[in-house]
Amino acid sequence: MMAILYTRLIHWKKQIISLLFWLLLPILATLAIVYGTSLIQQDSKIPVGIVTGDDSEIANALYESIRATQLIRVIDVTEAEARRLVESHELDSAFVIGEGYGQDVENGRRNRLITSYLSNLSFAYAPVSQMIISLVQQDTGHSKAAHTVINLSNHTTEQWTWDEIVAKTIEIQQEEDLLRTTFTFANTVGMENENTVSLWNTWGLWALFSILSTLLLFDWGVKEKRAEILPRFAFIRYTYQHYLLLNVCLYTLLFFIFDLIAVVVFHTFLSESISLSLIGAILAFRMLINMGAFIFTCLFQNVYLYYSTAFLLALITAVISGAIIPIDGVTNRFPWVALFNPVQPFLEMEFISPWHIVCFVIIAIWYVKGGKSNA
Repeated sequence: MMAILYTRLIHWKKQIISLLFWLLLPILATLAIVYGTSLIQQDSKIPVGIVTGDDSEIANALYESIRATQLIRVIDVTEAEARRLVESHELDSAFVIGEGYGQDVENGRRNRLITSYLSNLSFAYAPVSQMIISLVQQDTGHSKAAHTVINLSNHTTEQWTWDEIVAKTIEIQQEEDLLRTTFTFANTVGMENENTVSLWNTWGLWALFSILSTLLLFDWGVKEKRAEILPRFAFIRYTYQHYLLLNVCLYTLLFFIFDLIAVVVFHTFLSESISLSLIGAILAFRMLINMGAFIFTCLFQNVYLYYSTAFLLALITAVISGAIIPIDGVTNRFPWVALFNPVQPFLEMEFISPWHIVCFVIIAIWYVKGGKSNA
C-alpha cells in the first residue's frame, strides 16, 4: 500500500497545479455563481422612490413593509425629488405616504391614502403599485376589524382599545399565515422565517461541479491502460485490479479532504449549516461518484474521447438534476426520470441509493472476472 501511495504522490507532484485546480473547482465555482447571482439580484431590483410625510407608527410599519420587498430597491426622496427623478427616468415610479396617513387609517378612511408618480417608462408601476395597495388594504382591513369589534363590545363589560385590537389581528394573521412563498436566491440573509424557493442550491451546484472534476481527475484510469504499462504488473505483488482499486481509495480520501474544506468554506461564506448527517451524505455521495467515475474509465482506451464524453455526461447530469433548468413538469409527468438523477439522493441526505448498489455490483463483477483471468 505504501509503495502505491508513494508512486501516486510522485504523479500528483508532477501535476500539482491541474490537480489543485480540479479539486478546488467545485468550491470556487459554487462561490462564484452564488455571489454572482446575488450581485445581479441586487442590481436588477426596481428603483422606487418613497416619500414619508407621516411619522406615525402605522406609516412607519408600511414603509418597512415596502422596504422589505425583495424585488424593489427603496430610495428615500422628497416629493419634489420624486417628481424630478421619475421624469428623468432615474426612478421607475414614486409613492407618497401623505401626512396624516396613520390618522386616516385609524379613522377608517380607505381612499386616496397614497399618491403615486409615474412616467411613460414606468414599466414596473403596475405590480409595484398593486403590492403597495395590498399593504395599505391590510392596514385598512385591520382598522375596519377594530372598529367592528369596538362597536360590538359596547354592549359588553370587556372593552378593547383600537390599538389592542389591531395588535391582536396582526398577531393572528402571522400565526395563521397558511402560505408565504418568496422567490429569492439561496443564502439570502434574513429569510429564515419564510418558505423560500431558491433559484440556486449551494450543495446542488457543488455536486454538479464535483461530478465534472471527479471525471476529469480520474483520467489516470485511462492513461494507465497503455500497452507499455500493463506488462509491469506481472512482476509486482499487486494484480492490476488490486492496484486500480487501491488508487480509487487514495483518490476518495483526497477528494473527501477537499469536501470537508467545502463544508467549512460554505459555512463561513454562505451560512450553510454543518451537521453529521451532511458529512455522512457527502461521504456517501463521494463514494458514489468515485465508483461511477472508475466504472466510466473502464469503458475507454483513448483519453481524448474520454474527456469529451466526460463533459457530455456532466452536462446531461446537470440537466436531469434540475439544479440549472427546472424539470418539475417532466418529473411530475414521467416520475421514472428522477431515477436517473444521481444528485437527488445526496440532496435528500440519503446515505444509500440504488446507484450505490448498481456501482458496487458492477465493480464486484469486474474484480472477480479480472481475478480469474489473472489466475
